[in-house]
Amino acid sequence: MATRIAVLDENVINRIAAGEVVERPVSVVKELVENSIDAEASSLELDIENGGKKLIRIRDNGTGMSHDDAFLALERHATSKLRSEKDLVGVPTLGFRGEALASIASVSKLRLMTYDGIEDSGAVIVVEGGVLRKSERTGMARGTVVEVANLFYNTPVRRKFLKGPSVEAGHIQEMITRFALAHPTVGIHYREDGRIKLDAPAVRSTLERVHTLYSRDVRENLMQVERSLDDIRVHGFVARPPYARSNMRSVLTFVNGRSVRDRLINSAVSKAFANLIERGRYPLATLFLELPPDQVDVNVHPQKAEVRFVNPQLVFSVIVDGVYEALTGAPFTPPPGPKEPILPKPPTTPVLQHVKDEREREQLAPIATAGGQISSPVPSLSLPALAPAPMQEPESRFSTLGVLGSLPGSFLILHSDDELIVMDHHAAHERVLFEELKAVDDSGVGFECQDLLIPRVLEYPPVEARALAQHLELLERVGFRIEEFGQNDFVVKGVPSWIGDTDLERFFGSLIDVMLDTGLRGDPRRFREELLKSMACHAAVKGSKTLQPEEVRALLRDLDRLGAMEVCPHGRPFLIKIPFAEISKKMGRR
Repeated sequence: MATRIAVLDENVINRIAAGEVVERPVSVVKELVENSIDAEASSLELDIENGGKKLIRIRDNGTGMSHDDAFLALERHATSKLRSEKDLVGVPTLGFRGEALASIASVSKLRLMTYDGIEDSGAVIVVEGGVLRKSERTGMARGTVVEVANLFYNTPVRRKFLKGPSVEAGHIQEMITRFALAHPTVGIHYREDGRIKLDAPAVRSTLERVHTLYSRDVRENLMQVERSLDDIRVHGFVARPPYARSNMRSVLTFVNGRSVRDRLINSAVSKAFANLIERGRYPLATLFLELPPDQVDVNVHPQKAEVRFVNPQLVFSVIVDGVYEALTGAPFTPPPGPKEPILPKPPTTPVLQHVKDEREREQLAPIATAGGQISSPVPSLSLPALAPAPMQEPESRFSTLGVLGSLPGSFLILHSDDELIVMDHHAAHERVLFEELKAVDDSGVGFECQDLLIPRVLEYPPVEARALAQHLELLERVGFRIEEFGQNDFVVKGVPSWIGDTDLERFFGSLIDVMLDTGLRGDPRRFREELLKSMACHAAVKGSKTLQPEEVRALLRDLDRLGAMEVCPHGRPFLIKIPFAEISKKMGRR
């Protein structure tokens, strides 16, 4: 009886394997660049034509290969990086499977030139569609050149699904940028159809490479991340809010020098930005995670784009803590490498002197300290005495601004020496209240409560009453004295000073809406933060209120005291800056 199952031809097997490894031109670039870096190259050049569909050429000055090794490198599963199964645990190199060159050669016209500096001459090997066409000796400098022409010429269905040249080239440039960030000591030069797209000479540090690749606008918003726990270290840079991008591709993550798209890492970054960035916007971050190779499995994805961690919760915590600390006040001190500092220290200016003189004239109240009260009509919090901590001088980002006046709709008009600034005072005060409420909730130390002369009775339907009853402890911690009064009623006997003249019925109604949100039940910390956001939003000074000069100054000092980000708790920016140079340009003065 004839069999229905047959062993596939070797060429068919190679093309199937190529489909897993070589998805599009950027897949070829990734595999070849990884080989160059593993070969200890200190410089590599990449040229592409027609988005990589017509030509991909990579030239490096790495260790190169002998004539015999060059032939072996084109065989499937032939590699110098593994010898046995145990070597798969703790892979220290970027490549390790030994199938990239064979897969690429099966779906293109590949030309490999290499010289190891030991033999008398180098080797040239030409393979078309997996078939050897030419092999000869040649003279060349030590290193390797790989040319991949007419990608997918023999698999027209795969070629048909490629995007236009500009799209494919965009993917390649993004990938090359990732390599440049992960390996700053390697000089990388990238050309597209003969035009230079990226020129990144070798430098000593990631910071210098960031300085080379990112625009001044990005650099001026960067904060440094640095945190270690046990054998895990996370370092890199994040852009402070409200600087953000439209998609998650702006979060670049690397594990032991390998560019990855990892859901756990992205989730940790998003969590750190949870109260600092607007919904639908995404942070800009470049993060490097370093841990022992045996603590991460890199052999879980055909293109090695994903990893698995032995201790994912520990990795998650290190990233969240590191990013959050950077965003909430970690200093950023560039080393002497770059000529231009990323975050230059503002010089002493006439505005600073003007503010100092204004304070002395008005004899404003001092900045509130732990346990004290801010003498300002603005409803403002005062932190209770928490655990002792070293006193640090707050950065004067807001309190040194000059005050020009206000606009209808909760907007203040401020200025520095080179910018006009419009601030939403409701959103800014909302950020102040949220930060202080969150600090109290985290510390476990409650606010003082002020008794009401006439207690307020509130009545709710059964479902809402049960939700409110389950969270009385949090309300007591932030300064309320509220008790159940009957089956569905509550009596409010005391309130905190920060609540001001807020309508209690609307205030508790908004909290109950959050308490009933089923989408928050799986994340207790986010749930509590959403409650605190709601409290801050309803208690913040109203947009319709016109602030007096001393109230404005108290608000600006509070923002400095808390090291507040320039966004409200929901992630919306509470100020915009207009450079005087831009105003002069619009006025036709320059």
